[in-house]
Amino acid sequence: MQPFLQAIDSGVNEHFSKLNRALDGLSDDELSWRPKTESNSIDWMVWHMARVEDNLINVVLQKRDPIWERDGWGERLGISYNGAGAGMTMDEIRDMGRINVPKVMEYYRSIRNATSNYFANVIREDDLSRVIEHTNFRGWTGATILGRLLCEEAEHLGQIEYLRGMMRGMNK
Repeated sequence: MQPFLQAIDSGVNEHFSKLNRALDGLSDDELSWRPKTESNSIDWMVWHMARVEDNLINVVLQKRDPIWERDGWGERLGISYNGAGAGMTMDEIRDMGRINVPKVMEYYRSIRNATSNYFANVIREDDLSRVIEHTNFRGWTGATILGRLLCEEAEHLGQIEYLRGMMRGMNK
């Protein structure tokens, strides 16, 4: 694997590890808690983080169906919404109800494994400079998409850790 991709893979793996720690021991009530009615819950953010990585790596970079569709995760989780969450209204988010986080983490693990395999065995140097022709990312490059992935994961992991701290106290 190229050093640049090792750095990206290391970053997303570290996010995933820290996400697991942040979720450890949280009850269903804590996972679905919102500090205000117009805020996102931890369970929704975990689902969103997984969907973002799946879409950025599989749909945008590889021009493939997302693992979400390919492996029937929507049906397995009872979620009919097919997007990644960007642009959802609060009513749409609330209509999803409680999200089964352990099952979402199974889905997320499958994405992490597929992404690591993509970095190790599929992506080429010239893919990083290739201009993307996806509706939402027109004109971006493969490298810019990977930067976006790191930014998204860091942003939402921080939000999850903050919500955990609000509920349980610092470092608990």
